[in-house]
Amino acid sequence: MCRLPPDRRGVLTLHLFIVGAGHVGLVTAVGFLRLGHRVTVADIDAERIDQLGNGRPPIYEPGLEEAIGRGLGDGQLAFTTDLDPPSDARFSIVCVNTPTGPDGPLSTVHVEQAVGRLLRTAPAEHVIVVRSTLPLSGPERLVAAAAGQPRRPAIVTNPEFMREGQALADFGAPSRVVAGWLEPRDEPAAGEVVELYAPLGAPSMIADARSVAMIKLLSNVFLGLKVAYANEVARVADAIDADVDTVIRGVGLDPRIGTAFLKPGPGFGGSCLPEQSVAIALQTAALDVEAPLLRSIHLSNAVHQREVAARLETLLGGPGALEGRTVAVLGLAFKADTDDVRASPGLALGGHLRDAGATVVGHDPRAAATARRADPTLTVTDDPLEAARGADAVLIATDWPAYGALDWTTVASVMRGDLVYDTRAIVDASAVRAAGLRLERLGRAGATAGEAGRAPTGVSAPREDAQAGPRIASSSS
Repeated sequence: MCRLPPDRRGVLTLHLFIVGAGHVGLVTAVGFLRLGHRVTVADIDAERIDQLGNGRPPIYEPGLEEAIGRGLGDGQLAFTTDLDPPSDARFSIVCVNTPTGPDGPLSTVHVEQAVGRLLRTAPAEHVIVVRSTLPLSGPERLVAAAAGQPRRPAIVTNPEFMREGQALADFGAPSRVVAGWLEPRDEPAAGEVVELYAPLGAPSMIADARSVAMIKLLSNVFLGLKVAYANEVARVADAIDADVDTVIRGVGLDPRIGTAFLKPGPGFGGSCLPEQSVAIALQTAALDVEAPLLRSIHLSNAVHQREVAARLETLLGGPGALEGRTVAVLGLAFKADTDDVRASPGLALGGHLRDAGATVVGHDPRAAATARRADPTLTVTDDPLEAARGADAVLIATDWPAYGALDWTTVASVMRGDLVYDTRAIVDASAVRAAGLRLERLGRAGATAGEAGRAPTGVSAPREDAQAGPRIASSSS
């Protein structure tokens, strides 16, 4: 294994080369900077590299811009368009995107290009680390790309498990570190990759790259399954006038189930869950593996978003009620604390509402610019009050705290109608109703002011514990 003298902070000081200046690449760069390493980030986008060299990241992630500024200031971070690794860098970490290609999501074309170049330019003792998300066939494609090179650099897969909006914290306190060896000769290098993360003290494992690809993919697909389950439960709760929070809390009291990620909303979005739910359906079909559960997850999400739009139409009067109406959609990022609008529920709902004849005006505190680029036909304002002006309904699609603290009396004064449809259960119910507005919540049709999210009498909410599972305490009735 690669061992160098520790610096004064007690960690190995290395020069790491990262290929890809997107979300994963930049967060990975900052994460390793914080561990005391020197990092060079390369990307073919010269404009992006120029902006990063001036401390301006192309994405929003809490704390990222400040960390990049510090790295540039102390000389430990550099950006370049040169895709050849520096001579003193032992590790090259590939963080390029895996877009939708002819075979569906998770195309490895960019990964193969990056790895192929590194195989040609890096010395044999180098370690190529693939952090990009791979499809199930990804490891075999990398084996083919490396074929015919008896003294090639080692190739190791090292998927990330970071959440947008919390990515820097997730890097610093990972749930696990997983490294995959492409061929048996790469197994020692996989151990070196795990050692890079040793100061974080996270659980780690080394396995074959095929199994590691499944670990990454199926982790996200399972989270999508849990969200889809909660969303379907919420619609059933609407149908019988039950409260979904109470239902999920009661179901979660079973220690085999718990409540983590069982929170209904307007559907899952972003770059991981939707894309990988589609990918697993296509890949299992290509393998001729009958997997109806895995195949249905992305379908459930799509159906749910159509049903949320249909529910809003019902709340406004029934079939055809959206024709000629105006709806303010608050929240265009797929979740709070990011400007990412890929597979955004807000944009999807806006599309369904417009298809039904409504005029839609959107707002987002961070994602307005990216939303305009993603959907140039959507009207986007920079002020939530302007979005609500003349609206017959306000639909909250993203859990930004600012939406929970809106001045609803002022909102009511600019609206034409009186409906607030909160799909995230974040608004102050008493404030909305005090303003004379009609509040409806996804799966919480029977909730009165202040009740949504409150534990039922006699039972305290379970506390999720990563090691021991939910801990449940009940009071006597």
